[in-house]
Amino acid sequence: MYTARLQENIGKILHGRYTLVAAIGQGASGDVYLAQDLSLGRKVAIKLLHSSLAGDTFFLKRFQSEAKSAASLNHPNIMRVFDWGESGSTPYLVLEYLAGGSLREYLNTGELLTESQAASLMLQVAQGLSYAHGRGYVHRDIKPANLLFDDEARIRIADFGLARALSEAAWTEPIGTLMGTARYASPEQALAKESDRSSDVYSLGLVMHEALLGYLPFTGDTTVSLLMARIHGDVSVPAETGALQPILESCLKLSSTDRITSMDLVSQLEKLVRFLDPPTPLKVTGPSPMITDENGDLTEVGEIPMVSSGAALDGAAASKDNPVPENAASTPELAVVPDLLAPRPAPKTHEMVPGPKTTRVHGTSSKPPGSRRPFWFALTALILLVLIAAVSLAGIPSKVYSSVFTTKVPLVVGDTLAVAEGSITSSHLKVGTISAAFSSAVKKGEVSSETPKYGTSLPRGKLVNLVVSKGPAPVEVPALVGLPVTDAENKLKSIGLVPVIQKSYSETAPLNQVMSASPSSGLQDVGTKITLTISQGPAPRQVPNLVGESEQTALAQLKALELVSSESKAYSTTVPAGTVISQTQTAGSMVQRGSTVAFVVSKGPQMVTVPNVVGDTLQQAEATLNQAGLTVGSVYTYFGSNTVVATSPRSGTSVQIGSPVAIVTG
Repeated sequence: MYTARLQENIGKILHGRYTLVAAIGQGASGDVYLAQDLSLGRKVAIKLLHSSLAGDTFFLKRFQSEAKSAASLNHPNIMRVFDWGESGSTPYLVLEYLAGGSLREYLNTGELLTESQAASLMLQVAQGLSYAHGRGYVHRDIKPANLLFDDEARIRIADFGLARALSEAAWTEPIGTLMGTARYASPEQALAKESDRSSDVYSLGLVMHEALLGYLPFTGDTTVSLLMARIHGDVSVPAETGALQPILESCLKLSSTDRITSMDLVSQLEKLVRFLDPPTPLKVTGPSPMITDENGDLTEVGEIPMVSSGAALDGAAASKDNPVPENAASTPELAVVPDLLAPRPAPKTHEMVPGPKTTRVHGTSSKPPGSRRPFWFALTALILLVLIAAVSLAGIPSKVYSSVFTTKVPLVVGDTLAVAEGSITSSHLKVGTISAAFSSAVKKGEVSSETPKYGTSLPRGKLVNLVVSKGPAPVEVPALVGLPVTDAENKLKSIGLVPVIQKSYSETAPLNQVMSASPSSGLQDVGTKITLTISQGPAPRQVPNLVGESEQTALAQLKALELVSSESKAYSTTVPAGTVISQTQTAGSMVQRGSTVAFVVSKGPQMVTVPNVVGDTLQQAEATLNQAGLTVGSVYTYFGSNTVVATSPRSGTSVQIGSPVAIVTG
């Protein structure tokens, strides 16, 4: 019947928009399908909740409220909720489709996370939790099945808000389905108390403990013994967890008020990730497909087998630390304990792990919708408390008390001295000697090393010695004068000094050559500015006013300015010979050294010789004078003759060109 329903749903279109393409997961609260969003043309995941929930009016109201709230969470490490609705009587969620599968599936391949991988993954989850916690949201069901990968192995937290809605529903989940949730429940959840932000942090600590070591820190043949084991004291995390050991221990405190907050957890993990080597990429394979078995029934590849004890819960493999009891199948009555003790069960979204096929039986509670807990809840809780008291009277194992007398050295490298002192004091240790040393890796004023090193177990009250960075060691200023500016800049930058360029004219230094440096030598702190004075070549010259100056003066002025003279001469009737008439470059203009300045020197007026025109007719004389550059002046005629008898000036006289010549005819 169950597999038939899965087959029937494939191909259905919800709300006229979402086509169910394939089944990709089965959870305690519903089935997950790969779907196509017809409106936006994208793949999405559809979670169809069991129809048994549709009759619970209170659940539907809570479901709608939580779905809206979850949809408002927008963080790269939280699975997006795109939409919600009801198909007939079946509530559903439209979720971001993540193709990388879950952490549960990854761990079920037998792979464990390395120290660097675990730190990086835990940081991503902590960032998502810190974001949600800062907005008043608590997840209540952090477990490997609810940590999903995208196709690039980035992690997302799934099912935000759904755990709370389901915990208040008037229905009973199938026997054994809360085993996974119970494995990662916090002590307050095990005692049916209200969950808070610290509950998520505790569950995350358990998840990472298992991801690093392959088993959880608690053992027990039944769910009762499993839950009882974690309400005695703080968890002692094995040294095999490496640099994560003190962080995990700060997550796994018995008292919720003693646990690290998600915000502080992010801060600690960010420092640790910088401290560790970069992680190798995770090889995620994606969600397991649903296939048809030899009987023609749909089944998940590697679905979780139903068990009735605390072993192999949430698909975890049995081990020497987590044995499967021989009589597990003979104690089915214990399988209902998680339903009584964990007040906020959550669905197993996309959870598919290797194992035999399982038939799940669903049913509805006989209680009316207004009932929030089975009637025998109080009785079971009372029995649990009696058992706890009995164990307490019998004596708590000494390892529970070990954390009272010892503590771990916190990671303070990279912190300011004040923050480091606070962390050490809060870890019940004392600050010892504080020294200073140069460090190229740690900023000035921050702790560069701690002794004993981070994660070391010490008796409380012991000293932790700190070395505070003075920043990088000073460097010697190299010889820079005479270098091209580019070479000088590169030299300074390579040793951590900062070149500052200023330019100046120079009559001797070539263009773009360093003329001076300040400071020019000695030891200087990294980051010190070194002023380089760079040659711009010779200064521009102002062209002098040469007009009216003598030729010799003009030449001397240009030579003094290292300008090249170019002179020419011309006749002038107004400027005396040897005096500059004009210049090509305007006086006062700026030119580069070596530029040519042209000027014209007067030769004085042009002189011509008066030709001999005596004996010529007046007309002939005028033509001859004109040809010589002279003009005919006054004409004196005697006796009516037209023949030239004399000129003034007389022939052979040197006169200015254009001068008039008087003619006498007779």
